[in-house]
Amino acid sequence: MKLTKRAIDATTYEGDGKSRHVLWDSEVPGFGCRLLPSGKRSFVLSYRVNNRKRLLTLGGYGALTLDQARKMARAELAKAEAGGDPLGDRQKAARGETIADLCTAYMERHGNAKKSGDDDQRRINSYILPAWRNLQAAAIKRADVAALHSKIGKRGHYEANRVLALLSKMFELARRWGYVPEDHANPARDIDRFKEMKRDRWITPAELPHLAEAINAELNASARNGLWLYLLTGARKSELLRARWEDLDMDRAELRLPDTKAGRTHYIPLSGPAMALLREIPRQPGNPYILPGKTPGGHLVNISKPWGRVRTAATLARWREIPEVAALIDRLAEQRAATKSKHTAKDWTPAPSLAEIRAAATAEALDLPPAIDDVRLHDLRRTVGSWLAQSGNSLHLIGRVLNHSNQSTTAVYARFSEDSVRTALEQHGTKILGAAGLTPTAEVAPLAARADRCGACGFWAEDHANAPSGACVNRRSAFYDESRAAKADACQRFARDDHGKPAQRAAND
Repeated sequence: MKLTKRAIDATTYEGDGKSRHVLWDSEVPGFGCRLLPSGKRSFVLSYRVNNRKRLLTLGGYGALTLDQARKMARAELAKAEAGGDPLGDRQKAARGETIADLCTAYMERHGNAKKSGDDDQRRINSYILPAWRNLQAAAIKRADVAALHSKIGKRGHYEANRVLALLSKMFELARRWGYVPEDHANPARDIDRFKEMKRDRWITPAELPHLAEAINAELNASARNGLWLYLLTGARKSELLRARWEDLDMDRAELRLPDTKAGRTHYIPLSGPAMALLREIPRQPGNPYILPGKTPGGHLVNISKPWGRVRTAATLARWREIPEVAALIDRLAEQRAATKSKHTAKDWTPAPSLAEIRAAATAEALDLPPAIDDVRLHDLRRTVGSWLAQSGNSLHLIGRVLNHSNQSTTAVYARFSEDSVRTALEQHGTKILGAAGLTPTAEVAPLAARADRCGACGFWAEDHANAPSGACVNRRSAFYDESRAAKADACQRFARDDHGKPAQRAAND
């Protein structure tokens, strides 16, 4: 029946003191008035979230009129029907969700699904949690965000701007998820970003021998192999770290990297040096990753520390080529060794830091050779592009090798054959090893010509699902999804003759 004030006033609690007594309303589903043994009455709303029953108290009878409570019930019911949880939102507001709570929810509900999820987690751990871990999310003001942005900016403008963008997204979702009031202003908005200078740093031929020696001396095998693969393939760090053995086709000498930043599967033809390296990597039982990490079954995650050791070792090796600088480094090492008893850190080393060497060299008016410690991990990928450009390769082919997602050149990338990319990477691998003073391995034998390439776009017919928009780049003809054969039949097919030129296949071939 429709709930009325008269019915509420005329009804008393009936039960054993533990059971629930509710007068339900026939007009608004789930709305009712709960009667308590004490004689108090309150308006409630019953609804479901994820098939779980929830009972929300709207307010006390008397403090709210029946009409007010019914109107409120309709509004809260609409939220529940839209997928919300009115009771959960109130509980969060009452608890005062902290930044730590918000960060956890962000990664679970949003960050982990992103291709850059690892970067988000690293920035949360490095900057956001140390600053505000136990503060309520709703208590963070624009001045707090501006101060953190400025502090991080003293070390690097790029990183500061990425943290600012991350916070802006987190607080946008926090309002949507009920971690802050709906009218809470996003504290990361309207803060001026730092101007970012585009980096043009890459490894020079003069630096590579020292870097190669330092990489080979690195004790972390996964990090050592990963650094070489960066230099030889130009793949993105996140793509290589997540690469599995099942992504490697040893017969075709090809690495398939799915879920790339460009939003499509990236097929990397592997050069002789890259294949030789991959053949030497032992497989760990129960671990599917090419670069295994410390966690059982997991991949390498933190490569920053090994990379820091490599940069330092390469810089020291380059500096030691100058006799006066080598003598200075040895003197500083002797001085540190004499004070060993005063140091308790487990990672203490007699080797002087680069900062100590720089300070001592300045004091003695010694000129140090250019260092390598300013090279970032991403600069190894930039090195591949730079060396390919210096070898005379076109910008479009370099974009195909690096799997850039620039929409204006996507169609052009698609026209480069796998052989063109393989040749470029083969020459690059040989050049890298040659500059490093290492003996290049034999080239991988060219793959046998296949007869199921698309005559319009150059994709393998079986890989048409990876063509831009699922259609041929040149003719825009649709490709069917029913089967591989259907995809092949949907496209003009051709075979290559002995000179590598396309030759029309017979229809019944």
